[in-house]
Amino acid sequence: MRLAMAHFPRYIWPAMSKSYPVANYQDYRPSKNPYASRIREFGSPLLLADADTEKHRGAWRAYFGAPKEAFLQLELGAYHGETSHHLARTHPEGVQLGVEWKYKQCFKAGKKAQDQGLKNVSFLRANFARLPWMFAPGEVDRVWILFPDPWSKAAQQKWRTLHPGFFRTLGVMLAEGKEVMLKTDHADYAAYIQESFKEAGCFDLLPKERAERLWQLIPPTPFERIFLRQSLPIHSFALVRNAQLVVAPVELQDVLS
Repeated sequence: MRLAMAHFPRYIWPAMSKSYPVANYQDYRPSKNPYASRIREFGSPLLLADADTEKHRGAWRAYFGAPKEAFLQLELGAYHGETSHHLARTHPEGVQLGVEWKYKQCFKAGKKAQDQGLKNVSFLRANFARLPWMFAPGEVDRVWILFPDPWSKAAQQKWRTLHPGFFRTLGVMLAEGKEVMLKTDHADYAAYIQESFKEAGCFDLLPKERAERLWQLIPPTPFERIFLRQSLPIHSFALVRNAQLVVAPVELQDVLS
């Protein structure tokens, strides 16, 4: 699924000499999108939008009535929810959250979850820049990011999300030993991702066998099936939060402290 996550702060890192877009940390404003009202009217815990996604920070397991030790997985860029639906079905004892920026896709994901009778998943229409307002430090056990938008043109690359500041943010949200699972079909973006998480310093690559076991937890996404039919290479990263102390990006330190 293609994520257009252009909501993170401008950082300039000497080693990479890359600049990043100015974050939109502002509170949510009323939207005229027809699916915004449809989400509000849905009346189900399967769908939350905008400010409502920030009311359960540090208490997402309680939101589902799950025990405090329940495994919490987060998918960024859930699109129509195929991967999150699968993880919710195959891990009924856990909690699954899918974050999606587009109202329509988020609504469809929640509606499909309802049609499937799923009770342990919720789809959050939310600005990715506000993840620290949605999740407390150490609250998330695993993050899935599958086929984010590579912004392949040179003039667009400033909008790429997976830069060192983003990985540092995830590094605060995840406890030591927790994972981030990434896939992209874009070779240049794959190199960029590798540079970024190495520079952030708070993630290591998982051992190959452990990574393979985790990838077996999910089926190919709709985008991945297209790429495989076209014999395009898939670049994957299975990362684990290491023991290194990470300092949150300065704009988020008060939120993530």
